[in-house]
Amino acid sequence: MQERLEAVFGRDGPLAAKISEYRVRSQQLEMAKRVAEAIRDNAALVCEAGTGTGKTFAYLVPALLSAGKVIISTGTKTLQDQLYLLKGRANYVCHYHLERSLAEGRPPGREAAADLQRIARFARVTRTGDKSELADVPEDAPAWGLATSTRENCLGQSCPRFRDCFVMGARREALAADLVVVNHHLFFADVVLKDEGMAELLPACNTVIFDEAHQLPETATLFFGETLSTGQLIELARDARAEALLGAKDMPDPQRLITALDKAARDRRRSGEIADFRTRSPHSTPRSGTCAPRSSRSPSAARVWRAAPTARGRRKPCSNAGATTAVPIVFAGSRCSATRSS
Repeated sequence: MQERLEAVFGRDGPLAAKISEYRVRSQQLEMAKRVAEAIRDNAALVCEAGTGTGKTFAYLVPALLSAGKVIISTGTKTLQDQLYLLKGRANYVCHYHLERSLAEGRPPGREAAADLQRIARFARVTRTGDKSELADVPEDAPAWGLATSTRENCLGQSCPRFRDCFVMGARREALAADLVVVNHHLFFADVVLKDEGMAELLPACNTVIFDEAHQLPETATLFFGETLSTGQLIELARDARAEALLGAKDMPDPQRLITALDKAARDRRRSGEIADFRTRSPHSTPRSGTCAPRSSRSPSAARVWRAAPTARGRRKPCSNAGATTAVPIVFAGSRCSATRSS
């Protein structure tokens, strides 16, 4: 594998032939070799390298040469635009909801109605249904809400247009692809669905690569954490008071406790203190593997590789990490911080 990598990244290799002003970077080649070793050894690897190292090719090339199925999870819009990306359903036109909105004349306003007509014309000619391909309608235009589906209103296999569904088409392509690129939100949504035994969004794979890995803690907390805000506490106090008046109006304790809860929440909000509290859920560690069945091997410390400092200056160091998965996992970023899995 090392010889193949040196050939790809060499001065006379395919990258040099296709990329103008390409130059050999020793750090890029070194990172590629470390990634290849992690895939070969079924290990976890944390890579840290600054801008300009060429991290994307450094993990893409060994991943493709591994001849296995690879999922890349990223938070970088640039990478998502460069590679085939499996997105959430809200990014694809829904034939059923589009036709229903047109039939019911639902668009509020002339501009939304015009956008919906543009979307309808686009739906008749597009192969993917990806709304990012329709430049005439901004991605945040209200009309998209009338022409796409959500997890709550998707009819699934009962939909009369199921066979033409763009979302299902994208997922069929993902199942057949050797490399699938998703964003961190979709990756963790898949973990949650599999953990609950409900469904799956992503195919089984041999290797998982996280680009921009420093974004993982925040995204994972959204899916595996619990959020409590002062607004929720005030709403709880209001609902509890209404129920107490109906079923326990002669009992003083409920009203006293409800009043204390409401006052404490409002005082905290007025004090300017942090109003939201986010903690890890008791089930925040997924019980089932995302890509393949767990192996019997015991968890071990992840390998850590840092690119040598450049003229840009030293980067923030990367802490060690733990791995409990059954597939190779590569964390890559300009600044990484991973902790041992619980």
